[in-house]
Amino acid sequence: MTATDFNQLAKFYDVDKVSLWHDLYERPTSIKLMGNINGLNLLDAGCGAGKHSADLLAKGASVSGCDISAKMLQFAKDALGDQMQFKIADLSNPLPYAEAEFDGILCALALHFIKDWKTPLSEFHRLLKPGGRLVFSTLHPFIEIEKVESENYFAHAPIENKRKIDGETMLVRYWRRPLTQMIEEINASGLQIETIKEPMPLETAKEKFPDAYEKLTTQPRFIFFVLKKPA
Repeated sequence: MTATDFNQLAKFYDVDKVSLWHDLYERPTSIKLMGNINGLNLLDAGCGAGKHSADLLAKGASVSGCDISAKMLQFAKDALGDQMQFKIADLSNPLPYAEAEFDGILCALALHFIKDWKTPLSEFHRLLKPGGRLVFSTLHPFIEIEKVESENYFAHAPIENKRKIDGETMLVRYWRRPLTQMIEEINASGLQIETIKEPMPLETAKEKFPDAYEKLTTQPRFIFFVLKKPA
């Protein structure tokens, strides 16, 4: 997907909407996996509207953010003001930051929009200080296998979903890959796997979204990785 695609999706973004998938599942898990970040210099890569960035700032980190969508970055700027610096950047290209600039990087639900992880992972390796950590979340390899030709779990295949928002049809395109491929791409980057997580949503989601909560606790939607750059 291009910057134009994400800017178009941003027109329908609701800052105040509470999402089970994002606010009660993905974001709390990612922030928890970042660990003790007080005083650290972090990059929120693919920061979107800045909700993760706000949580990182609240835990005492210094945060920079980048995203492919200028419209999504405007939401982040409106919410966070001058607390951090934002840059427009495409994760499939080299990033506009210096070597070993960051103690840690968070990349939430962005990598599945990229066909080849070689550039983003090698860039994250370049930007991290020795011993620095990367936390990223992406679509679980279990998800939507039925949409892949022949339902082949091992296929590295694009998935296209049509979403109807306010009467307008939007095409969202992303890539699913098997766990083996994920691990091979990570290993090729020089980053080392510390943790792989398949967490549960927050218990508070059970009352607000009972049906979706039950499905999410039996069929994982996202998978989380904690990686480390060797010292």
